[in-house]
Amino acid sequence: MGSGWLGLPLAKELSQQYKINLSTRTQEKKENLESSSINAFLIDTDMIDEKISNFLQSDILIINIPSKNVDGFKELIKQILSSTIKRVIFISSTSVCHNAKSPLEKIEKLFQNTDIKTTILRFGGLIGYIRNPANFFKNGKIVKNPNVPVNMIHRDDCISIIHEVIKQDMFDDVFNCCSPSHPTKKEFYTYCAISNNLEIPTFDTVDDMEMFRVINSDKLISQMNYKFIHSDLMKIYE
Repeated sequence: MGSGWLGLPLAKELSQQYKINLSTRTQEKKENLESSSINAFLIDTDMIDEKISNFLQSDILIINIPSKNVDGFKELIKQILSSTIKRVIFISSTSVCHNAKSPLEKIEKLFQNTDIKTTILRFGGLIGYIRNPANFFKNGKIVKNPNVPVNMIHRDDCISIIHEVIKQDMFDDVFNCCSPSHPTKKEFYTYCAISNNLEIPTFDTVDDMEMFRVINSDKLISQMNYKFIHSDLMKIYE
């Protein structure tokens, strides 16, 4: 569920081993996907009805959509419970770790309070390919809290981790997923700018150390024996 920056390449990767259904919210994209021989469905979590049952004819559902519509997810879960889906991977965010009252945290709990075997993957800041960190602070935008460490993960690792959850049957769990390296914003964005021949961004001179968070992936590494493809953010362009 979801065919964007992460969902589409994920579907292409998994289709080498599995039969894949892929959802989109627009008719135009559905037609484009179908022209690429992808089994595409028009699904909008804000307007779910019984027509979603054809899409849910599967064993595993990977939910990777930006919607934070709690009521929409309640309806989705109702539909999942009456489908063939037995296991779910829900793509969440490490922002939940310091915002316990967010809609995303409520959605996580909705899945955790059902009989659906759900693994929640909380990804850090998503980077890679068209999400080039060198472009985050263009046109004079100031980088705040320059000495605060970053919590990032490359798309290659996102796809690899999802694949490992399926292969190892690591369901009914929660994993924080970030690169093991945490350079400061100033170090990381300077490196990204220089590596892409772009102007080094302007950094604020003040740090709000209450923003200091280091999200580690120790549980992911130990329980799944996962080895990051991009373990050093200061080498992602090498």
